[in-house]
Amino acid sequence: MAVRIWLAGLVLVVVVTAAITIKLLVRRRAPVGGWFTDSSRSAGTLSVIGTMFAVMLAFVILLALQSYQRAREGSSVEAIAVAELHSVASVFQSPVSDRLHGELVCYARAVTEDEWPAMREGRSSDLVQSWIDKLGREFAIAEPHGVREETAYAQWFDEQARRRDGRRERLAEATPFVPLPLWFVLGIGASVTLSYMVAQADRREGVFVQSIPIGFVTALATAGLLVVFFLDHPYTNESGSIAPTEMHRTLALIDHGSAAPCDERGIPRST
Repeated sequence: MAVRIWLAGLVLVVVVTAAITIKLLVRRRAPVGGWFTDSSRSAGTLSVIGTMFAVMLAFVILLALQSYQRAREGSSVEAIAVAELHSVASVFQSPVSDRLHGELVCYARAVTEDEWPAMREGRSSDLVQSWIDKLGREFAIAEPHGVREETAYAQWFDEQARRRDGRRERLAEATPFVPLPLWFVLGIGASVTLSYMVAQADRREGVFVQSIPIGFVTALATAGLLVVFFLDHPYTNESGSIAPTEMHRTLALIDHGSAAPCDERGIPRST
C-alpha cells in the first residue's frame, strides 16, 4: 500500500522535474524575448488550451468519482442484504434455517477472500457464484408453514434482489471505467498544454521565474491524471480504495462459529 503511494509521488516528482528541465534547456536556445512576437496573443492561446484541458480533466474526474461511489454503495447494499437474509432465514424451521445460515456465511467469506482479489483483475468469482446457486437450490425446497414463514418467504426474494443488484453494481465497477481513447485524449491535452508552455521560454526571465509556472501546471495535470487512474481502479488494495469493510461487519454479525459448510476462505469442506 505504502509502496504505491510512494510510486505515485515518485512519478509526480519525475514528471515535474522533466518538464522544468526541458523548458530550461529550450530557454538556453530561445531568442531574447522568446519566439512569440505577440505575447498577449500567445498568452491568450495558452489560456484557451489550458482551460479546455482543465475542463476535460475535471469532467473525467467527476465521472470516475461517480463510478467509484457506485462501487462503494453497491458493496454496502450487498452486505446489508446478506445480513437481512440471515435474519429472514431464522424464521424457517431447522434444518432449512441452519443450512441457509451456513451458506450465507460461506457466501460472505467467499466475497471477502476470493471475489475481492479477483475484482482487482476485473474478474468475478466462480466460488461466490457457486454459493449463490446453492442458496437458490436450498431455498427452492423450503416449504413455508404458517403466516410468519410465508411472509419471510416473500421477503427473502426482496432481499435476494437487493443482494444481486448490489453485487452487480460492485462487479460492474471492477472493469476500468475510462476507456483507452479517453486516456489518449487526456494525454494529448496535457502534452499540448505543457508543450506550449515550453515554447514560451524566454531568456530575459530568470531560471526560477521560468520554472514556477510549468512546474505548477505539470504538478496539477499529473496529479489529476493519477487521481483518475486511482478512481478507475477502486479495488487495488491501496489507501482509500474500496475494501470489503461492510461485508466483514456482516460476517461479524452472522458468523457465530457455527459449523458452516466451508473453511475461512469460503471453500466448501470436503465431504
